[in-house]
Amino acid sequence: MKKVFLLAGLITMGSASAFAQSSINFNAKGLVVISDADLSASALVDGKLLRDNTAKDVLTTIKFPVERGSKGFGTALVSNSVLGYSKTLAVPATGGLAYVLESRLRPDDGVVDFKDAASEFPVGEKLYVVDIANMTVPKAKFGFPVGKKPTSIDINKNELIISTTDTGKELVFIDAAPDGKPARFLNLPAGLDTTNKIIDLSWHPSGDFIAFTLDKSKEVGIYKVIREAGKLKNVEMIGKPVKVGTDPSFGRFSADGKHYFVLDAKGIQGKATGEGEIYVIDFSMDGSTEAKIASQIPVGLNPGSFAVSPDGTLLVAVNAGKSGSPWTEASAGAGSSLTLFKIGADGALTKVADYPFEGINPKSVVFDKDGSNLAVAVYEYLEYGNGTGGVEFWTVTKGDVPSLKKQSAKISVGRGAHTLRIIP
Repeated sequence: MKKVFLLAGLITMGSASAFAQSSINFNAKGLVVISDADLSASALVDGKLLRDNTAKDVLTTIKFPVERGSKGFGTALVSNSVLGYSKTLAVPATGGLAYVLESRLRPDDGVVDFKDAASEFPVGEKLYVVDIANMTVPKAKFGFPVGKKPTSIDINKNELIISTTDTGKELVFIDAAPDGKPARFLNLPAGLDTTNKIIDLSWHPSGDFIAFTLDKSKEVGIYKVIREAGKLKNVEMIGKPVKVGTDPSFGRFSADGKHYFVLDAKGIQGKATGEGEIYVIDFSMDGSTEAKIASQIPVGLNPGSFAVSPDGTLLVAVNAGKSGSPWTEASAGAGSSLTLFKIGADGALTKVADYPFEGINPKSVVFDKDGSNLAVAVYEYLEYGNGTGGVEFWTVTKGDVPSLKKQSAKISVGRGAHTLRIIP
């Protein structure tokens, strides 16, 4: 009887609602995560795959608010690869569909190692479309070729732009129908010499420009989008690309579209020995002046990607450190961190702090829709047995002195989690 009165008292005080609330705070409809089961994180360093041949690549959907157990989560088998450039998954802001690049193929079951996994993995060529309208039951619908070794994808409403290493198909534009099928499919002239390939591209918030990163020349440039009757017809390079660091790849525009942030990892995934950098590029959209490096600032070791807050005031980069080292080495599993920056009115970054955390080879980070929380993809953990990947969450304190605080709960997903996208 006393228990009944106690429960009634808790309900009166509003405390009972706390029991039903999630211990994960993330203000969004959902998250989409892709996981590569074909190699351990340490394979990027020593070439030993250490895989479970029964494990498959998966796409995981997470519906918020989350609940304990399996309710609100769904998975679909979708081939994907961590050997892309952190932009092999695209999800429109409205959700409904997910687009996944198959940049590399699953090696034969008998293959256990490579001298250099990054260069020797079998090459893929497909884009897969997944129905995620029901986030508890995602369904892989179909796939179709877009070009050999696709490297990057970005989306503007229903317009997809894809880069590949296939000669004559370096730039692929797809106007997607509501079911994800290509209503229009164009191979656009990249305007590049044959020695250069695009490894990353980003839509400008206006949808009128596309920024890109080149592998051989280590340059970043911009295209103007040419439209006819509202439909993309072609692209035209504006000015000359600008050289950026030693190993640039992942880029994103500032929230207002005035600046372009580019990550220079300073080395191959997992093998860099010095801190990366983030460059701020200012483009002249009318071509009146050449693109220029406005500023640059150090970030962590082996950075994977970064996210810009919806209000444009913060940038958070995710760094793997030496966490992906073979487990026989002392550095294995350690060194992962988030680096928080403030973004000035001129686009310049000011470092606030580093936030270390446990977990191997984190590659992707996203803000929720109001910038109050972060989600981070962790490839795997220093745990024996049937390993898993994870999605971890951080609370963001805004203001003049912003900060991050790790939330206590995480979500387990397939081992090899490497790219996240939000459904606001």
